[in-house]
Amino acid sequence: MRRTAPALVALGGLVAAGCGGDRGAGEGMAKGRSDGGETPVAGGTAIVAQISDIDKPLSIIYEGNVDGDVSDIMYMALLRGSWKDGKAVYLTSHDSPMSLAWHWEYAGPDSASIRYRMRSGLRWSDGEPITARDVVWTYDMIRSPRVASPRQDFVQQLDSVVAENDSTVVFHFARQYPEMLFHSGLPIAPRHAYEGTPPEQIRSHPRLLRPDSGNLVVSGPYMIGSWRRGQQVTLVRNPHFPVRGHLDQIVLRVIPESATRTIELQTGRVDIARPIAADQVPQIRAQAPNVRFEAEEKRNYDYIAYNPRALDAFADPEIRRALGMAIDVEAMIRALQMEEIAVPAGGPYSPILTQVYDPKRTPPLAYDPEQAMRILESKGWRDTDGDGIREKNGRPFRFTLLTNSGNQRRADIQQIVQQYWKRIGVDVRLQQMEFNSFQSRIFDKNFEAALGNWSVGLSPDLTALWAKGTTYNYVSYDNPRVFELFRQALEQPTEEEAAPYWMAAADLISKDQPYTFLFYFDQLSGVSDRIRGMKVDTYSAFQNVWEWWIPQDRQGASSAR
Repeated sequence: MRRTAPALVALGGLVAAGCGGDRGAGEGMAKGRSDGGETPVAGGTAIVAQISDIDKPLSIIYEGNVDGDVSDIMYMALLRGSWKDGKAVYLTSHDSPMSLAWHWEYAGPDSASIRYRMRSGLRWSDGEPITARDVVWTYDMIRSPRVASPRQDFVQQLDSVVAENDSTVVFHFARQYPEMLFHSGLPIAPRHAYEGTPPEQIRSHPRLLRPDSGNLVVSGPYMIGSWRRGQQVTLVRNPHFPVRGHLDQIVLRVIPESATRTIELQTGRVDIARPIAADQVPQIRAQAPNVRFEAEEKRNYDYIAYNPRALDAFADPEIRRALGMAIDVEAMIRALQMEEIAVPAGGPYSPILTQVYDPKRTPPLAYDPEQAMRILESKGWRDTDGDGIREKNGRPFRFTLLTNSGNQRRADIQQIVQQYWKRIGVDVRLQQMEFNSFQSRIFDKNFEAALGNWSVGLSPDLTALWAKGTTYNYVSYDNPRVFELFRQALEQPTEEEAAPYWMAAADLISKDQPYTFLFYFDQLSGVSDRIRGMKVDTYSAFQNVWEWWIPQDRQGASSAR
């Protein structure tokens, strides 16, 4: 799972680069990129292998990685995020055609409001104008408990959103704090396409059940032209996007199995495959030297989540700590051949967040199976019948570790963890299921333990994953002291003043071990040299799809092979 917290969001809590200028709409927009001095040409189809299908491709309700990627392509925000010089920045329309606003400014005597001036003449894919009222409606829906948006925690400090006219919108916050730009930068949804639908029924709206043939109204460079459920999504140009994309189509093929994605990439049946497992890179390089590898640096981490509602033992942080101490993460990284792209994780902050990441303050758990067994003994878990499995009150320490199918790395981690836990007397059953079904089980809290993955948000804000009652807090984490630190962090006027509170909260989360944090790693995409103009970095792999292009002599149906 990706963007949440992140990621779950398009901007991911970016650092402000400064106010926009006052030039007219459209001036200075990004033009098509070139590679090696070549001039981009129009035409062709790029084929992308993805791990799962779309599910809820609407910016206010999407939850998973693929929906996040597709939303990043299809929905504009007031400001567009980017990654520059090791940090995230905000872009107005002068620097990105994906930005609705050409200017922003802090407003009010205490600078607790932000006024955005939007470009005129922008239209949704069905030709209707994009206005400030779409922004107001989007945030009304995010705030509505009847919608139950996964982004509700981003509007906790928001008092109101007011459209002063069709092209000016003002966000009024309870106070000035560092995340104001991020929290006002979520992708905007089309009011006219859903207005009149009861909020609780938006998830089952016909446009989402049948998002193809132009039914799904979007604002980005590409929209859904056709959809074969469980097989592929074909994106076609949005005729109303202000910059014409070079490619005719982008086809997202659903290929859950990692090995199959690798074969399809090697044989040229797909142009881009993501994610690519690190241990497959040497094989691909040998078989397909025309493939390059692009990395979203330390943007992801794997973890094991414990559900205290399903197993009483998981309510005890010392038990969770014991389970984590039984796993040799460094040996696991070596076994997975990920030494070059992964580092052990000690808590919720990735190395890319340099202002709050401190491995000395929040170090990874030490591998100490002897101490793990002592903790279990002290908690009453003992092997009294000599069968190798600990019991307490007549019940064996046994549970199921759930993950999604089609991911060889996770399948390998399951096997490794099962053996580590067996050594300390814990019996683990392994289960895998299709990605969207796995995701539904997680969000419904219908699991005992789960092996999952998050994409890291580009903000220190931890509330999306760990605040009480949020969609992504599916381990029911509840520590009042942590929540108080969240509140204090969000009350600080600058990132520098908020950082100590976020770090203190991360320390406590690490001590509580609601997850066993395994490792942070680069997500790799394999890209054929047929695809030009693609920019991949910590921010995203889909940040500039309108600039992707294919040389004319390689645009034929068989040119990819």
